[in-house]
Amino acid sequence: MGYNQSQRTSTSERYNTPRHIVERVCWLFGEIDLDPCSDGGDPPNVPAAIRYTKRENGLRRVWEGRVYMNPPYGKVIGLWVRKLRFDYERGAVTEAVALLPARVDTRWWRELENYPVLFVRGRLKFPHQDDKPGEPPTSAPYPSAIVYLGPRLDDFKVAFGDLGPIYKKLPVAAA
Repeated sequence: MGYNQSQRTSTSERYNTPRHIVERVCWLFGEIDLDPCSDGGDPPNVPAAIRYTKRENGLRRVWEGRVYMNPPYGKVIGLWVRKLRFDYERGAVTEAVALLPARVDTRWWRELENYPVLFVRGRLKFPHQDDKPGEPPTSAPYPSAIVYLGPRLDDFKVAFGDLGPIYKKLPVAAA
């Protein structure tokens, strides 16, 4: 992974999900129905029943059931976030977890502002798609967040709560 010191961003858009995050998603969901941003590895980084790779373009596919999403972190991230929210709100996605850079100043972040978010303490260590066995993962150059879309907030807290604080937007009172 390259790193752009002046912008505090990485030069790569794709990172495999750290194993401990995958394990927590599996515990929460029981089974993951869809990984729309799969690494395509054998075995895959995320054990989902259906996996779409970059070549299969998950943005153009049907999303249903329990979805885990770790999207490309480049300029297209807003498209992925928008699709996740849209498919959840229309009822096709029944529950979802998204691992995202905590870029709360972006337009795409506002797409998820009504959903619970966990801000991960410290920096996640991402294994790269091209890592060689025994090669250590690299710390993310940005803070990470885990957003939950679903009805089981208590179970989400059990699965992820020790990784950082969870916040939920308060309703605005009518004037």
